[in-house]
Amino acid sequence: MCIKFNFLDKKNINYFLNFLLSLTVGLSILFFVFKDVDISSYSSRIQKVSSSWFLFAIFISLFEFIVRAYRWNLLLEFKYKKLSVYKTTLGLIISYLSAIILPRINDIVRCYVLTKTDKVKFSMSIGSVVTERIVDLISVFILSLILLLVEFDRFYNYLMIEVVANTEIDKIVYYLFLFFSICIFLYFFLNQIFRRFGFYEKFTEKINEFKSGLLSIFSLEKKLEFFMSTIILWLIYFFVGYILFFSVEETSMLGFSAALSILVAGAIGTIVPVNAGIGAYHLFVSSILIYYGIVYEDALFFATLVHANQVIAIMFYGLISLIFFYFNVYKRN
Repeated sequence: MCIKFNFLDKKNINYFLNFLLSLTVGLSILFFVFKDVDISSYSSRIQKVSSSWFLFAIFISLFEFIVRAYRWNLLLEFKYKKLSVYKTTLGLIISYLSAIILPRINDIVRCYVLTKTDKVKFSMSIGSVVTERIVDLISVFILSLILLLVEFDRFYNYLMIEVVANTEIDKIVYYLFLFFSICIFLYFFLNQIFRRFGFYEKFTEKINEFKSGLLSIFSLEKKLEFFMSTIILWLIYFFVGYILFFSVEETSMLGFSAALSILVAGAIGTIVPVNAGIGAYHLFVSSILIYYGIVYEDALFFATLVHANQVIAIMFYGLISLIFFYFNVYKRN
């Protein structure tokens, strides 16, 4: 089979430019967070990491993929009754592996894999992915509210003591005035831009997609299983971060509230469209740990450790999944 690829095609050029932009942004953030850190100390730090806890977290990560694949099957079940969690898991893990190289391509890859393993229509599977993303977005929002309720005193005290108390009143008023002025300016400026370039239609289209995706959840045959699998999925994410606290001495005393904080911070960090969350993940997770009395260098090392754990898990399970996928497709054909 011969696949033709036209590098001069407008879509390919745009994708390549987006890839370069994503990579540049990620590396820029990475440089920003590491610019004052002694990287040479990381070799000695890595030797002190508990390998048993680190490997245990990688093992637990496997269940993230399985539960997410099961939940994805529930979205496709009304049309494709005989989808196996095994094949869906293969497609899901392979898609995460592809996202390490090319950001945001994983949704396309996993839908493509299903077209090969189970002849699932691409349009059908991509629609279910949109619904899944909506659920993830709502989940992050709910978790953020829970975090705010649980840790309100900590964040409020930090804001009052470290920020407001050390800032003169006239400066606070000035910054507030500047902030609201910028918001008002952006509102009217973006309003004109949206009207001129027809972004309102695109925005309305996205809102309609959001509504239809949300409504499709309530039309599922197994709504309880879907919501329970969503809760279990986020609990696994939570415990992976919590387990990794014990792999480093500096974070071994942190509890559940800190684990919830890095879960939310990490989830927000992965929303940033950069390769494998590079830079953005490190920035958000290390920043949130400072609220718990962790020194910035230690917080950044822990963020790097968690990110590395995720990447290693994806690469390990991804390569195995590629082998199984190859033989599965070969056998079917």
